[in-house]
Amino acid sequence: MSERLLAEVNGGDEVRTVTLNMRNVSLKEILAEIEKQAGVTFSYESSLLKEFQKTSFKVEDAALDDCLAQLFASYPLVYKRTGNIVVLKRKPRQVTISGFVRDKTSAESLVGASVYDVGSRLGIATNAFGFFSLTVPASDDPVRISVSYIGYENRKIDFPVLERDTMLTLFLQTNASIGEVVVTGNERSLRSPVHSVQMGALEVNQATIRATPTLLGESDIIRTLQLMPGVSMGTEGVSGLYVRGGNVDENLFLIDGNPVYQLNHLGGIFSAFNGEAIKSMDFYKAGFPARYGGRLSSVVDVQTKEGNMKEFHGSASVGLIAGNLSLEGPIIKDRTSFSIALRRTWLDVITAPTLAIFNAVKKDKSSDINFRYAFHDLNARIDHRVSDRSRLFVSIYNGNDVLKATSEDNPSRDGSISYYLDKTQVSMRWGNLVASAGWTYAFNNRLFGKIAGFYTRYNAKISYREEEKSWDYNNEAYSLSFDETVSASGINDFGVRTSFDYQPVSNHHIRFGGDYVRHDFRPEYSRFLTEEGDKPDSMQVSKVFSNEKLLAHELSAFAEDDWTLAPTLRLNAGVRLSLFNIDRKTYTGVEPRVSLRWLLGKDLSLKASYSRMNQYVHLISNSFLNLPTDSWMPVTRNLRPLVSDQYSLGAYYNWKDLDFSMEGYYKDSRNLLEYKDGHSLVPSSITWDRKLVAGKGCSYGLEWMVRRPVGRTTGWIGYSLAWSDRQFDELNGGRRFPSRYDNRHKLNIVVMHKLSKRVELSAAWTYTSGNYTTLSTESYEGLTPPSKDPFYNFRQEQFDLYGDRNNYRLPAYHRLDLGINIYRPKKKGRMGIWNVSVYNAYCRMNPFMIEKTDEYNPDERKSYPVFKQYSFLPIVPSITYTYKF
Repeated sequence: MSERLLAEVNGGDEVRTVTLNMRNVSLKEILAEIEKQAGVTFSYESSLLKEFQKTSFKVEDAALDDCLAQLFASYPLVYKRTGNIVVLKRKPRQVTISGFVRDKTSAESLVGASVYDVGSRLGIATNAFGFFSLTVPASDDPVRISVSYIGYENRKIDFPVLERDTMLTLFLQTNASIGEVVVTGNERSLRSPVHSVQMGALEVNQATIRATPTLLGESDIIRTLQLMPGVSMGTEGVSGLYVRGGNVDENLFLIDGNPVYQLNHLGGIFSAFNGEAIKSMDFYKAGFPARYGGRLSSVVDVQTKEGNMKEFHGSASVGLIAGNLSLEGPIIKDRTSFSIALRRTWLDVITAPTLAIFNAVKKDKSSDINFRYAFHDLNARIDHRVSDRSRLFVSIYNGNDVLKATSEDNPSRDGSISYYLDKTQVSMRWGNLVASAGWTYAFNNRLFGKIAGFYTRYNAKISYREEEKSWDYNNEAYSLSFDETVSASGINDFGVRTSFDYQPVSNHHIRFGGDYVRHDFRPEYSRFLTEEGDKPDSMQVSKVFSNEKLLAHELSAFAEDDWTLAPTLRLNAGVRLSLFNIDRKTYTGVEPRVSLRWLLGKDLSLKASYSRMNQYVHLISNSFLNLPTDSWMPVTRNLRPLVSDQYSLGAYYNWKDLDFSMEGYYKDSRNLLEYKDGHSLVPSSITWDRKLVAGKGCSYGLEWMVRRPVGRTTGWIGYSLAWSDRQFDELNGGRRFPSRYDNRHKLNIVVMHKLSKRVELSAAWTYTSGNYTTLSTESYEGLTPPSKDPFYNFRQEQFDLYGDRNNYRLPAYHRLDLGINIYRPKKKGRMGIWNVSVYNAYCRMNPFMIEKTDEYNPDERKSYPVFKQYSFLPIVPSITYTYKF
């Protein structure tokens, strides 16, 4: 053993260092040697060190505090140094309180409920299955746990003595009052923007979705998200999301953890999410947690309702164009429950008699007009409680759109000629099927896990056919059949997902897991058939333009740690590893994610985040509507994965019950896709991936928001100042051009007020800079070349001259939506709800598109180019009645 005591004086303060190299000695001997070298005295109970075995310890020229920290790191001891006295005490033992928070009436899990230890001021929020794990110091004194959730009565649980780990299920009672719900202090701060580490995140509950003014009486989470800063809606009336300059396919939509590829119904007027089936929704647009991946711009994570395990309940609603029915209840009381929600439009039911009357009274009897459109959504779920720790679940979503249009001509006769023409329908069908089955289990007080298998299918098909033309002439029969075109695309996914929540100590919340997905792509299928007549020399032509099928494998793993470094400093750091294999080509991605929160005061914080995202599938569209002509396509040898890096910085402040936030961001994207000039989804001899060109994009901006989440009057004001552009070497001469939805300014004001227990008012005003489009702003006259026809000569015509892509910004868009909910209590706890909404209350005719046409001047006998603006939705009132039982 060698020993040395060094004393140095630096600025008048003595810096004590210690050098030790002791082997197989007791802790008491090590302390005695430190006392000699450092000139300090250890104070402790005589029995404190008896239980520890002999050990070895080595330091060299270590400062006294560093030496003590290293020595006691492996012992259940804490020390406090005051001058030359070092007091040793046993480290307070910690215990873990874990379990589930559930609705008392239905036993349904409550997502995001706050569990808070009043004494230690430690707290945590429940996960997507209502599970929590809270580690607190063991104490001989009483311990009080507070549990809170908006819309529910707070509950306090007292433990007279807390000596060992405890697992329990906590039930909360719904707040019968529709009035103000007050959540104050640290209980609210657990989920407040100031104290959480997450940036660009938003939680939306069913009450907010229902209270927001609706279009045609249908509550919609996508329209609610469109009212948030940084989110553009795209086109008037369409349920699209364009987040921070991204495209519509850069958003990850999940139902119970499984992806949904086709988001919209009726060309985008309705989304695929049925509000009656939704329990909660989390939205992320920055600082993405490592557990999410596969898209560049945002995540919309929707959890559907678990069924009521105690009682049967349901609701039925009737709107202008759609109806909704939902039921839930126990299959086996307190063990197995079901929940089902069905939504269907009756546009086909409404239009059928109208068209029948029109066909009956119209003067032209030569043809009949037939039309049908319908969509439906089905959400179903079964949950089974194996034990307090273990649950099984099955979840299904199915949504389909069907459009058919037929026109049938009647036979006619002209002299000796009998003529007959028959045309069959145009048919379009598209939709999703998502099914999953899984198991959740609380392995112990600190570890919760989930494993699930899933299947996702998206199919879209368009077919068109003109069937038969026939006539009789001089007792000779002739017939002609021709033209059938079929186009289809789709994806089938099979996979398994695992995720685990682990909380070893109170300041670490670790999540880890992995996914495997097998993708079966049919990116483009097109078939054309022509068949002529019934004579020997009749011609038959059948050609398949493309029928490619692709198999891909996607594998990912993630780990993240939400770590409280200090009371003022909190970090969420993680990494996602992804692999995508297709056509003997493998792409790999390393996606680091980090978010940091610095608490400047109890009501003020700063945050910063960085995230890298990879995307391996793309939605290729040649329309701003969401139609079956849009196709999901994978990366290939020619098309590399989309990659984005996003940097965000923000400040957050709480004042009373108002949340203020300001976020700035910069997003750089690579390998974005566009059609080459002159190419589209129209079938051709060129393969689909050769029609596309890759480029890059840049988006940046500032977002401000003030929000009041609780009280009789709630709502928010949000403003965005944003830029977004694109650059492709093969497009626009290689010059940058603004993206279509580069909306420079966006302002939203949303107010919801509970006038009384039975009346709720809402208003939402939106203003945004216009979208970009490409217009010909100049024309020139030229001569068309002659054809082979000898009677066809040069002709003077006017041609359009186009400049840069997206060279014209449409006029600004703004509208006001109003709504009122009237609650009518019935007997036995039943409720009738009237919703009256007015979309675009002051009938602003916002531009849907602008077209350049020629207008003839009869006085000058000359045509002049003019621009015409087309609008889509005027003022649209709606009324819906919902009956809950």
